[in-house]
Amino acid sequence: MTTGNREDYLIAILRLTEGGTAAKTTELASFMGVSPASVSEMLKILSKDGLVEYAKYRGVKLTEKGLTDARLTRKRHHVVEKFFIDILGLDPMAAHEEAHRIEHSISDEAAQKICDMLGNPPDCDCQCCINPCKSVSGFGIAITTLVRDMGEGNRGRISCMKSEDSNVLKKIMALGIVPGREIVLESKDEENNAYLVQSNGASIVLDETLASAVYVDLQN
Repeated sequence: MTTGNREDYLIAILRLTEGGTAAKTTELASFMGVSPASVSEMLKILSKDGLVEYAKYRGVKLTEKGLTDARLTRKRHHVVEKFFIDILGLDPMAAHEEAHRIEHSISDEAAQKICDMLGNPPDCDCQCCINPCKSVSGFGIAITTLVRDMGEGNRGRISCMKSEDSNVLKKIMALGIVPGREIVLESKDEENNAYLVQSNGASIVLDETLASAVYVDLQN
């Protein structure tokens, strides 16, 4: 049994049971396009691994561990799919198919970095992230601020980017501004809405739109 095959089953069960009811074997078989016998064999394996609760004739539902694994996989899919559509310009259907293949191999850490880079809005699967981003764990509190609101000489580490316009995110990434890198606001010209920052050894001028899309965790 491949990891991808197992995760496909977990996501299918998640989709069929999100209303709170158990999924029947025949229902799961129809949803996945496989035989009921194949489903029964897989459910025995998943039950043994502690991922599902399965009883013949009563159906199947995810355990807490199974729910976490399924949501993490679905979150990886959504993140990769959005990257292909917004940044690479792939057709949504092609992006979906590519994301389905990659969701099983990309690490949670890599997916989260892409999520931070894209500024994905939080969804119901975010609660399962190993290291929740600011959007989930209290975005905007403590020492997180926008580049435009930094004081001259302030330094910090880029937390994430957020914009409804994917072109803004593309411009930011093209400038070498990505989550995790240190950034310093050298000076700002508020009259002309220009912000001079230094990051990754380069001096970069951001306009108001770009400076309003980059969040920074300030250093004391």
